[in-house]
Amino acid sequence: MIDKFMEGMARNRWLFLYRILGVILLLAGVVSAALGAAFRGFTPVFWALLAIASFLGVICNSLFRIVLSLERKTGEKSG
Repeated sequence: MIDKFMEGMARNRWLFLYRILGVILLLAGVVSAALGAAFRGFTPVFWALLAIASFLGVICNSLFRIVLSLERKTGEKSG
């Protein structure tokens, strides 16, 4: 079951989604800081933290891809 999860998370569309989401959240933080306003209670710091969390998703996705690649390489040599 974990193998199917890792293969699903290692797809390019998740990587693209996390990157776009991170950029949008970062821009929202910059705009809210420039306006000096908080949108629905979210201050610029919260927007920046959400952007960082999204970029951590990009890092995790890349690590999933590396792990799958290494597992395939070792499986081919031993098989």
